[in-house]
Amino acid sequence: MRSCLWGPVFVLLAGPNGYGQQLPDTIKLHDVVITAPQRADFASGVKVQVIDSTALARFRFADLGNLLEQESPLFIKNYGPGSLATSSFRGGSANHTAVLWNGFNIGSPMNGQVDLSLVPVGIADNVIIQYGGGSALWGSGAVGGSILLNNKPVFNGGLTVEGGASCGSFGDQRQRVGISISKPTWIGSVDVFNTSSRNDFEHVNTEEHGSPKLRQQHAELAQQGLLAENYFRINARQRINARFWYQRNDRNIPPTLMEQSSTASQQDESCRATTEWQRTGDRVNSYVRAAWFDERLNWHGTGTDSAAFSRAKTLIAEAEVRIKLNNDRQRINIGLNNTYAQAISDGYPDEPRQNRTALFASCQFADRKRRSTTTVSLRQEVVGGDPAPFTWSLGSEYQLAHWLQAMANIARIYRLPTFNDLYWTPGGNRDLLPEIGYSGEAGLAAKGEASAHVSITAGGTVFQRTMDNWIIWLPSGAYWSPENIMNVWSRGVEMRGEIAWHAGTTTVKLGAWTNYVVSTNQRAKAANDASVGKQLIYVPMYSGHGKLSVAHGPLHVSVGANYTGYRYTSTDNRSFLDPYLLADAAVSYRIAAGKKCSASLLAQAFNLLNADYQVMLNRPMPMRSFQVGVNVRFHQPNAIKNIQP
Repeated sequence: MRSCLWGPVFVLLAGPNGYGQQLPDTIKLHDVVITAPQRADFASGVKVQVIDSTALARFRFADLGNLLEQESPLFIKNYGPGSLATSSFRGGSANHTAVLWNGFNIGSPMNGQVDLSLVPVGIADNVIIQYGGGSALWGSGAVGGSILLNNKPVFNGGLTVEGGASCGSFGDQRQRVGISISKPTWIGSVDVFNTSSRNDFEHVNTEEHGSPKLRQQHAELAQQGLLAENYFRINARQRINARFWYQRNDRNIPPTLMEQSSTASQQDESCRATTEWQRTGDRVNSYVRAAWFDERLNWHGTGTDSAAFSRAKTLIAEAEVRIKLNNDRQRINIGLNNTYAQAISDGYPDEPRQNRTALFASCQFADRKRRSTTTVSLRQEVVGGDPAPFTWSLGSEYQLAHWLQAMANIARIYRLPTFNDLYWTPGGNRDLLPEIGYSGEAGLAAKGEASAHVSITAGGTVFQRTMDNWIIWLPSGAYWSPENIMNVWSRGVEMRGEIAWHAGTTTVKLGAWTNYVVSTNQRAKAANDASVGKQLIYVPMYSGHGKLSVAHGPLHVSVGANYTGYRYTSTDNRSFLDPYLLADAAVSYRIAAGKKCSASLLAQAFNLLNADYQVMLNRPMPMRSFQVGVNVRFHQPNAIKNIQP
């Protein structure tokens, strides 16, 4: 804990005088948005969704799992408010999603996952969802898709002080306070957040006789965190930044519908520190970045002697060069990554370590009229001296008409076994092979104006993915052990569309998307295996979302509905959870108090139809609930636009 606190001390104390070199000449500096040098723009031919600013503002006090559940077609495996939440891309597992914060993969080396309920939406300025295989760009785990979280502060923005609070059903209370000072050559910001909730919602226990209504017990959550950032402009071409994200979570683990009570609890603590230097040239951009992650977990079971401690430390170093050629119609990106991970756990016989080195490259071509863009990406990783599967991707986008674009992508993908897969005692299997497969997708995207006031966007994507050596834990005598058994074939269709009407300060939008996903096991795990050809558990075959929003000046109103189809809970597909439909509504209003101050008021209602449903078997979910919040912002622009050396 003490070592984690040096991060914010460094970030907070480093200010404009912390850098000794002066600018050589007088420079007029315009507002510049800093974006992490992501390789996302080399993912040609794949479907990409950017969560809009209105949605980010609405979920300012929520976690990433709640945001994605409401604003994307992803299926979120939610165990209940305050409990574990993971994502499923196109029929994949939680291990098949890469979550990157400013270019760094924050997945745990122990289980390969990110608990989305522990990621506040407020730690990122934008959220991008990249569908399909991205192993050639992001490495192991980017199989089903990637979630990109980026920060992008603005130089010379002035002083901003922002604070907000919300309260809701079941004792939910959230607060957030932040301050940012943005000068022509330096930006410093600190955000502090706090969350607490009883989560004592009523639910129907269908496992008891008469299906009585009960109140959830032992589900309290407490969360505190801090995000500190510093950005320095060294000169007109060079910048450097440092970020520090500290978070502590204390939550009780509630009983399932099959249990009378629970005393289990879990405490998570994480420190994430990153730094990056970048130089921007006329044709060559260079980046060097590093990250240090330290994550701890204390779990206490129901039994008095049931407890476990684990800690994972990760050091990442990366260098990248981007080159523009042929009037910017050809771009080359080359990089080298080294990731060192170490873990300590009561479940490991020793302290496993892993060193991974990867060389990656991408080349992007555009034709003279810039109607088509094609990208080839390659990646070779070496793990502990042994080569990992060679991965690649080939994608293309072509503008068929000014309103219609065609896209296609094919990629080789892989996932390395986690520390738990390899070393857990008892059961770990050190002979496991990496999961390996291929993914492909093709689609059309249309965008145009039906009239002066009406615009339409629509799109459709078909996809398929095969994964061999799929790792699954199976009974092996007195314990369970992982094996490379399954071969999984996922395929499906995704459709989306939106129509918008604009007139003056009024905008009305009606949008919908639907998913059809078939994900089946193609290989028997044992004789007479009934899972062959059957849908994987907890992969809904049908799902859909619709949303109507109206914005009139400072007023914004939205109503949405989410449908999730049957999810099988047994591999032979004989047991399942019923479909459910959730309806939500939100109203926000922005009040301006002069030129410098503003306040935003927000009221939300969830599960308006009071549906009784389960996302995961025997894990109750809340019925109708409400939340209200307010956010106040003060902004003082800088008076001086030019600086002297």
